[in-house]
Amino acid sequence: MAQDAWLRVMEAAAAGKLERIELPGLVLRQASFIVTDRQRARRLRVHAPLGDAEAVESPESSEHATHAARLLDTLEAGLANATPRERLVLRATLEQPDARHDALAAAAGISVQRFRQVLCAVRARLRRALEGA
Repeated sequence: MAQDAWLRVMEAAAAGKLERIELPGLVLRQASFIVTDRQRARRLRVHAPLGDAEAVESPESSEHATHAARLLDTLEAGLANATPRERLVLRATLEQPDARHDALAAAAGISVQRFRQVLCAVRARLRRALEGA
């Protein structure tokens, strides 16, 4: 990790990205970023055991259909008190998942920052509904 930190600092200095170099603080901060990135990557790579994947029901089973219906009911209940703007933002994001937020915000007639705030609030509401189910 120390080598990676020094390497990143030297590459940034060579590319002219650093206005000043304060050692060792800069290298220590870079090392802390590397550690954080590695920990985040390790958490993202955690997978469920193969047995869990085999236990998942097929989409054609009646249990799967029942579970899907309950999930949809839970999500609808979570959106019961959503404002029209919240519904608009969520629908735009779901209908065009690859679209940039600035384009979706312009279509909705709001700023990008407000679009993201509304989207974050709706997602938090849905997470709470799912956790309560």
